[in-house]
Amino acid sequence: MRIGLSTAAFYSRLNTEDAAERIASLGIPCAEVFLQTFSEYNAGFGALVRSRLGAVDAVSVHTMSTHYDAGLIARSERQRDDAFVMLGSVLDAAQAFGARIFVYHGLWNIDAGKPRFALWREHIAKAIALCANRGIRFTWETVHWCWLNEPARIDEFAALWPDIGFTLDTKQVMKLGHRLTDYVDRMGDRLSHVHVLDFDANGRFALPGRGAHDFRDFARALRANGYKGDVILEPYGGAVGQDREIVESIDWLRDVFQAQ
Repeated sequence: MRIGLSTAAFYSRLNTEDAAERIASLGIPCAEVFLQTFSEYNAGFGALVRSRLGAVDAVSVHTMSTHYDAGLIARSERQRDDAFVMLGSVLDAAQAFGARIFVYHGLWNIDAGKPRFALWREHIAKAIALCANRGIRFTWETVHWCWLNEPARIDEFAALWPDIGFTLDTKQVMKLGHRLTDYVDRMGDRLSHVHVLDFDANGRFALPGRGAHDFRDFARALRANGYKGDVILEPYGGAVGQDREIVESIDWLRDVFQAQ
């Protein structure tokens, strides 16, 4: 297990390629590449990111969920066709920088009744296969405002898509008021990727080591589960000040997770 950093840490300040170069300068072993916009969805841009990362292993790819996530499961065939073209372009970039994990949010659930997940079966299966054909695992991420927002849903999704993987995002699960360990236990060997961020006592984002949680029970649950993936620090907004604070948080996570 390694502790890495998402290029989203610098999302509001740097272009993606510059964020990759900043991560390389920090001596961090692995990273998630957060592609920011449509012009980055191609192999040429992926190769640029790969060059800027240097020795850093690009573990995963994440994108703006508003660009095509809903389109992959749309009822309109034309919407789906365009969304899958876009997904293919994202995977072109991901292959170029070497990612093995694709992170998906899915459809939002705000003010919505429970959808008929079976209607999505064919389309999500197609996305899973498209990723697999590129050597990339499709993972559905826990997000409080989307549909993977309770432990029971893990079983529903696994029944529909036996080859699905999961990304567990700690800040999202905490926001829901759920126990991280409940998600680990349910996900089992489908847990492919982990994002970490904390909250302070006032409910604001905080870097791990400066927040309200120590993550030790979570780390023990991952080890008991035989988790072989990486743990990616995914900070946003005011959680990040100076680069020194990021490095200190990653060092703290290495100790807690007994990781590289």
